Amino acid sequence: MLKDIFPVKLIFRPTDTFTEIARGRTGWAWPLGIYAAAAIASAALLAAAPPEFLAKAAGGLPPPAGGFTVYLLTGLPGGLAFAFFSCALLSGFASVLRSGRLMFRVPLPAAAAAVYAFFFVARYNAGAAGPAGWAAAACALGLAAWAALREPRAYLRLVKAFLSLSMFAAAASAAGAGALLAGTPDAYPAAEYFFSFLSVAWLVKAAMALTGLSAARAFAAAVPALLGAAAFAFSLLALGLVGPEVFHLLLLM
Repeated sequence: MLKDIFPVKLIFRPTDTFTEIARGRTGWAWPLGIYAAAAIASAALLAAAPPEFLAKAAGGLPPPAGGFTVYLLTGLPGGLAFAFFSCALLSGFASVLRSGRLMFRVPLPAAAAAVYAFFFVARYNAGAAGPAGWAAAACALGLAAWAALREPRAYLRLVKAFLSLSMFAAAASAAGAGALLAGTPDAYPAAEYFFSFLSVAWLVKAAMALTGLSAARAFAAAVPALLGAAAFAFSLLALGLVGPEVFHLLLLM
């Protein structure tokens, strides 16, 4: 029946869907298929939109160079890397927040992400990350790997849930296509903000189901995990491992 199709269940019964993922009853086909479809939709929108539309819709970011194939081949691995790193951070932050008084534990993940981000913003503005930047990035990567490998089965199930949330990115691309056809570029970022909010809300539900955290603790783990992954991506830019054009493209996708 229609209501039992994975994307429909994900929208209308997210808790049940994430519980099934947590119990190992969901394979990789739907999460990867949804992620690939979202990447294709985003790449197609970027390729079809004129530079003027993208400049207005992206808040001044320069339109990416290339075409559909370049966008897709860049966005697919970039998005996967972001998903795997975000879930590693989420897994690690969840272990920190699983016990203890919430008021003392909540600031820790957010503070870690903020310190890392501000460190590389300062380094980027200075024009060189230096040995300290490489050490900080290596430390972040090592901690993420440790968090993922502590419970690899639970971590991979978290990745499945995260990739499934690409459905909201696909919906944002569909809204962007509508804005393009209507000639209203300002509507595109509004749609992106709306679907991003839904994506975060569903990620919190996923964290609750897969880690056993309460809503407050899941939120305190999920949001810093996303911010930390974004900060790590920026650190790769500051270190020169990712070029500005690639970084801007990943932001748009």
